[in-house]
Amino acid sequence: MPDRIRKNRTLVELMAGAVAYCVVWEAVLLIFTERKLYHTIGLLIGLIICLVLSVSIADSLDVAVSLDEKSAKAYIQKKASLRYLLVCAAIIVLAIFDFGNPLTCFAGLMGLKIGAYLQPITHKIYTKINKGDDTIDG
Repeated sequence: MPDRIRKNRTLVELMAGAVAYCVVWEAVLLIFTERKLYHTIGLLIGLIICLVLSVSIADSLDVAVSLDEKSAKAYIQKKASLRYLLVCAAIIVLAIFDFGNPLTCFAGLMGLKIGAYLQPITHKIYTKINKGDDTIDG
């Protein structure tokens, strides 16, 4: 894992929650769907984009706090627009070329939200694994 990601433990915990959410989704897809690969590809693409978005958001926030208010606002809006375009392009490509399910891709993208909700839980698990050490480098 790149050092800049590893040092941001909240980001790592958020990403772990997103991955856990997608693992649960994958289990459901494998049990209840007929076109398993089609749905899995969509979910995997959604998860990968989710992880990329989470790193992008963290990087954007790191840069924005060092800028003045007007520049920070413009920078954040520009980066958010690029992320939005990436998500829209991915779903459109999946829909046009039909090699993955756009709905399961969206479900994978929602891992970003679920990962944020699960972050307090992943934080507790991370702290227990590291024997109560609450520092970044564990």
